[in-house]
Amino acid sequence: MRILSLTLALLAAASLPARADDTEGALKAGGLVLEPGSAITLVAEDLYLSEQVVKADYRFRNPTGADIQATLTFPMPDLVGAAAMAVSIPDPAQANFLAFEAAVDGQAVPWQLDQRAFLMREGQAFEITDELKSLGIPLVPTVAATAVPLRRLSEQRRKSLIEAGFLDRQVHRDGTISDVPLWTLKSRYARRLTFPAGREVTVHQSFTPSLGAQSSLSFGSPDLGPSQMARYADRFCTDPAFARTAQALYRRASADGSRFFQAYEQSLTYGVPTGTGAIGTFRLIVDKGDPVTLVAFCGSNLKKTGPTTVEMVVKDYVPQRDIDVLFLKSASRVSAAPPI
Repeated sequence: MRILSLTLALLAAASLPARADDTEGALKAGGLVLEPGSAITLVAEDLYLSEQVVKADYRFRNPTGADIQATLTFPMPDLVGAAAMAVSIPDPAQANFLAFEAAVDGQAVPWQLDQRAFLMREGQAFEITDELKSLGIPLVPTVAATAVPLRRLSEQRRKSLIEAGFLDRQVHRDGTISDVPLWTLKSRYARRLTFPAGREVTVHQSFTPSLGAQSSLSFGSPDLGPSQMARYADRFCTDPAFARTAQALYRRASADGSRFFQAYEQSLTYGVPTGTGAIGTFRLIVDKGDPVTLVAFCGSNLKKTGPTTVEMVVKDYVPQRDIDVLFLKSASRVSAAPPI
């Protein structure tokens, strides 16, 4: 096995830095990507964003007189194992950790999942996919995925993995031990499709988003400086009116020391691939889920379509940036608890 051959190189490298704060980061995931160079056009895309689910409906058209075969891919975000992981993973025990699903012309079809694991040290990537598979260790670098399979290995084998930089051993206050994966997982789903000449093909995609979270309000706090306010405005297009509402929410949550009422932040990032050409009709719906939730995101000609939904429709839309959505949540202590 390559484990022993990698040991000397990896022992000389620095360990990954731990992260410790009161926030939880988000994984950026986005839409389907059509292989470049294809004559296929995207006639329309309907995108629905919420804290619970992301859904996208695509209408692709082959304008030529001959059938075209092309590959659609869903690039999954990288998962980076670390001793102190502070990233939101919807299902950290599963290879399909975002619960990705997709259907073509209304029919559920299988998509090929390609996953590879790497140890990243000193700017170099060492692939360890085969080593992990030979030991029966899942490729997802989370304790939820690997704890049980690792316990099936001998202590000597686990120590060799620690020495090789695959794992980091954590001893908890109660005396229990966790062997934390340290590799990086790269994943993507792919499907080869035939686009018939002169016809449209519809594709429906859904997945569970990874949400960034803070256990209290940052936006709305009097401690938020001008540069931080500018970052919120650049990312979420927060305006003075939204800021005043957030400040009132902060004051309410602070009035009783958060004993009976709480407010906190969540955010969602939808990664939009650039350089893919114009979308004939792009329709975005953002659903905040709860009428009392405050929501902010960048868009034009926004229209409120329901108690919790805001819609934007753009013709000949050319994506220029990711779509970032800020949710300012509030609830009584009796009915809910902070996300972290």
